[in-house]
Amino acid sequence: MKKPIDIKLTEEGLENLKKEYQTLLDKRPEVLARLVAAREQGDLSENAGYHASKDELATLDRRLRELKIIFRFAEVIETSQNDFVDLGSQVTVENGSIMQEFTIVGALEADPAKNKLSNVSPIGSVLIGKKVGQSVEIDVPQGRVKYKIISIK
Repeated sequence: MKKPIDIKLTEEGLENLKKEYQTLLDKRPEVLARLVAAREQGDLSENAGYHASKDELATLDRRLRELKIIFRFAEVIETSQNDFVDLGSQVTVENGSIMQEFTIVGALEADPAKNKLSNVSPIGSVLIGKKVGQSVEIDVPQGRVKYKIISIK
């Protein structure tokens, strides 16, 4: 049976989501207590504390449901030593004299500020399947960039 959604995570990404889930579970009783306390104050129409707690609880519950779906359908990518770039690979590339290191991850883990690129991003998708020594040209918003793959971990 094919999964209705395709979610790929590294082991580190799954662990981070599990920590987030536990943090939200631990926070929920506190938010619920604030909601009950605000509700006991009387008139709900002008009770900002009640509305804020109600909104916070809804946001928290929505994220908990999202995480449950992610856990149900996620495929954990085994990082292995391949001769080619794959999900979970740390790739060192050279652009002229500038060296950069990217980690190729699933879309949910992508964080360009930390050099974690999605396998479906412009750079990540072009690097997938390439080997050390190969060069790739990538269209990015700033124009066309050429990278040479220096190493794969």
